[in-house]
Amino acid sequence: MKLVRFSMNGHPPRLGALHGDRIADLQASVAATLDRRGVVRAAEIAAALVPPSTRAFLEGGAAAQDAVADITEWVTVPASAARLCAPIADPGKFICIGLNYSDHAAEGGNPIPEEPPLFAKWANAILDPGEAILRPRGSQKLDWEVELGVVIGRTARFVPKEQALDHVWGYTIVNDVSARDFQFITTQWTTGKACETFAPLGPYIADRGEIADPHHLDLKTWVNGQLMQHGNTRTLIFDVRYLVSYLSGLMTLVPGDLIATGTPPGCGFAKKPPVFLQPGDTVRMEITGLGRLENPVKDA
Repeated sequence: MKLVRFSMNGHPPRLGALHGDRIADLQASVAATLDRRGVVRAAEIAAALVPPSTRAFLEGGAAAQDAVADITEWVTVPASAARLCAPIADPGKFICIGLNYSDHAAEGGNPIPEEPPLFAKWANAILDPGEAILRPRGSQKLDWEVELGVVIGRTARFVPKEQALDHVWGYTIVNDVSARDFQFITTQWTTGKACETFAPLGPYIADRGEIADPHHLDLKTWVNGQLMQHGNTRTLIFDVRYLVSYLSGLMTLVPGDLIATGTPPGCGFAKKPPVFLQPGDTVRMEITGLGRLENPVKDA
């Protein structure tokens, strides 16, 4: 399933499943299915099973997943008539991994880390597809980073690597936007990573049935139509299994947590000469099986 959050005619976002050129309204489809079976209070039960929050839906566990799997009465709308929102807007934790591709570490002159470098973003950094990345006031070195996002689907604590993927619900595209002139003010990177709009996400979360192996995916970034990044998750230093296992040893991972797994080479700061995003630019990212994420840039 390709899980989306979508809105129609200015209404609040709802959860949907992308089926080609149409979006299935999951709550409405569950309600229609229950109603067809003669269930009393079908709409109320469907609202509990498929709330508008992705995090709340994933917290519903098997009950929510089974309700969607059992849909027989599909309520759909044209994808062209809907506005796609970030597929998760309220992760409990938004954990980011730095320097996780050997060739990206090399382009910045950094040694290969012995353990994953961690930093955080917050929900206010999350941005919908198509919405503008805001260059912060005072920044002149705004950069792009295409990353594989991992969405947790089952509570994970002290999980061995061999079982780690069982705790993943699915994958999405994350643009780890970075203000390089803010990032390196101190030894901690968060200043340049957690600004408003610095985490465009989407366009959907593909579940594990859609992505058989997260370690053989191409990642690409274009700026104004020019290819800037091209890497593959085969060259991850710490792969998804390792990261979920490692992080679950530090903290309890819960449904709806989001992990950004690092970026391949091709960032603007490493170009010769460096290239940085300017107002009016457009950033487009693609990862195998995860669609296309595109955002313009403007000044805050």
